[in-house]
Amino acid sequence: MIINTPDLADYWTCLIRRGMLHSETEAIEHWTLTPEQSLPLGDHGVHEAVIILSGEAEIEGRKLEAGSVLLTPAQETATLRAEMETILLSVRTYPETVTSNLPPRIPELPESERVI
Repeated sequence: MIINTPDLADYWTCLIRRGMLHSETEAIEHWTLTPEQSLPLGDHGVHEAVIILSGEAEIEGRKLEAGSVLLTPAQETATLRAEMETILLSVRTYPETVTSNLPPRIPELPESERVI
């Protein structure tokens, strides 16, 4: 596992990337988009959740503001465009077509212990 802190001098930082065989999460990323900068979604074959931390963005004519969450299923493409400086957090996970082919996790927690 790779864990980083946001690089405020760069527009993109990968905070966490899991390259392990059993991981459903591909990456957690921090983005700082300038006004009019775009972020393509759905090009990676993964589900994406984008959380607007600050600023405002637009996708397919809908305005998103701080606190908004955008969910994009795998293979569904769209383009998010910042209307002002906008800070995002994205979480990319693999679809079931990938995860269902992974071997079982070992050790697996008993069902009674799978709560927070």
